[in-house]
Amino acid sequence: MLLMSISPFNARPASPEGERRRARVVLLVAALGITATLLAYAISPGVRHAVSHAAHSVKHAVSHVFDPDSAAHRHKPPALHGPRKPSTRASRTGSTPAPATTSTTSHSK
Repeated sequence: MLLMSISPFNARPASPEGERRRARVVLLVAALGITATLLAYAISPGVRHAVSHAAHSVKHAVSHVFDPDSAAHRHKPPALHGPRKPSTRASRTGSTPAPATTSTTSHSK
């Protein structure tokens, strides 16, 4: 009777040839991924735009981490300048705005 393992992988150590083959496959897949990434960056302006945004975000975050006097550079939220103006729209109480007046002047020459 054969015993079936529940693991899909061999439990015994791999042969040296298998290890070399696996290392070559890993290097090939990594090189293929890097090549595909560089090709996408070279071809697509959208990818270049996204990469530039990501680089800017990383630069901004790193500068905040290494800024020794970040409290002195911190921006304060803008203060409110007086009360808000009342709305020019009709209120929700049901009142209607005044009717628009028509001009009586003629545009003829």
